[in-house]
Amino acid sequence: MGKYANLYLAEKPDIGRAIAGYLWPDGAEKGKGFIAKGDTCVSWAFGHILGLAQPEEYGEEYKLWKNYPILPKTWKLHAAANCQEQLKVIRGLLKESDTVIHAGDPDREGQLLIDEILDYVGNKKPVERILLNALDEKSIHESLDDLRSNGDFVHLKESALARSRADWLIGMNLSRAYTLAARRQGHRVVFPIGRV
Repeated sequence: MGKYANLYLAEKPDIGRAIAGYLWPDGAEKGKGFIAKGDTCVSWAFGHILGLAQPEEYGEEYKLWKNYPILPKTWKLHAAANCQEQLKVIRGLLKESDTVIHAGDPDREGQLLIDEILDYVGNKKPVERILLNALDEKSIHESLDDLRSNGDFVHLKESALARSRADWLIGMNLSRAYTLAARRQGHRVVFPIGRV
């Protein structure tokens, strides 16, 4: 048994604070990156803690823009520099917890944000899903009464992952191709191509 029976992992600090405020209206222990009381803990991400690796992380040759297309066989993630500490907090809390309650936004992006953290740190604990559409007391109460298996939402994660990787492939490869084509025509520009 871990120190905590349940670890709520929210997408953002305000969602984590709202859950903690509902669970413990009289207050709880505030730590660096978490709030806890008894056998329950609430922590959070800061949105995208993890990001897809840059081209050169797939090989030194990709530092040069002329080397494309870049088609990763295995996708690499890295933690944003300003999120390293919170990722360490989450990793430590996961080791001390028996069950995780995924509290990402109830959409594909929210699903991916928490799932990719759990995958990145190698979580093997059971994961349940809370679907919060609002942060008022009634909505939180109803959502807690309707916890689901996180596995029921794998399609949302896969959809967000496909979009993210497609954006990366198009952005990294076409930006290089269009920029190099423009430079061959004498233009000194960078053409960023992509959805975002």
